Amino acid sequence: MSEMKKSYVGVSGVVSPEMQATLEGLAMKTELFSKNRFLALGVKATHKTQYDDDENKYGKEWYPVGEEGFNGALRHDYPSHFTKAVAQTYLEITKVGDEEYRKEFVKQIHERGQPWLQGIQFDMLPWHDNDDMLGFLEYVKASTGLELFLQAHGGAMTELQPKGIIQRLGAYAQFVDYLLFDASHGTGKRLDVDALEPFIAEAYSGLDTSQTGIAIAGGLNGDVIREELPELIAAYPNLSWDAEGQLHPYNEAGKRPLDMTITEDYLQASASLLR
Repeated sequence: MSEMKKSYVGVSGVVSPEMQATLEGLAMKTELFSKNRFLALGVKATHKTQYDDDENKYGKEWYPVGEEGFNGALRHDYPSHFTKAVAQTYLEITKVGDEEYRKEFVKQIHERGQPWLQGIQFDMLPWHDNDDMLGFLEYVKASTGLELFLQAHGGAMTELQPKGIIQRLGAYAQFVDYLLFDASHGTGKRLDVDALEPFIAEAYSGLDTSQTGIAIAGGLNGDVIREELPELIAAYPNLSWDAEGQLHPYNEAGKRPLDMTITEDYLQASASLLR
């Protein structure tokens, strides 16, 4: 039997090497690295912040802006065996159908993140109803050699349902390193395990898990990890997960940087769950 793809615990919204160092320290403190998992560090890359190079409504504390911000979001001493640096990309929905735009966006992200970039995650990509998108994933894999994380967002999950998701991926699943089920996508809606489980079950049944890892996201924090995930992880011990919005509450200045106290609790809950 083939060994399953190595699993991860993710933290998204990293913007500086100092933040990275703190997260790696927390992962060591909570003994997360000893659980045969890596820490996925997500760096946001949207059309506005990395194509137009303009600050978005969330600010530079969450979304690095421009080439300098993106290039300097993480240290330049990669690769690491314990962490994986992932650009979380969100292409402009009105332009994503343009092949040249897609290629230019990826080229720019690849060049700007070159010192540290190990993977690209595609959020809200309309692969569920646009035949060109899965071919685009094949192109990205071939042209960059990076690991690919594909979000199965709420729209895709609602339209395709569990069996349809796997059927839709078909042969293109070989280009996807991690399939991430995320029905919330930043809305803060609490994880619905009962609704999510059929998708996870179908993915484990229909995909080669030595090639494509299965992950979940959406409304996760320490409390949700402790309360909602034990039965799920008992059934699917190699499941990966990622948190973002719940780790970025507003601070006194009205900004939403990564809150390290909340993040430490999330990492501690994750490590405890894996014991």
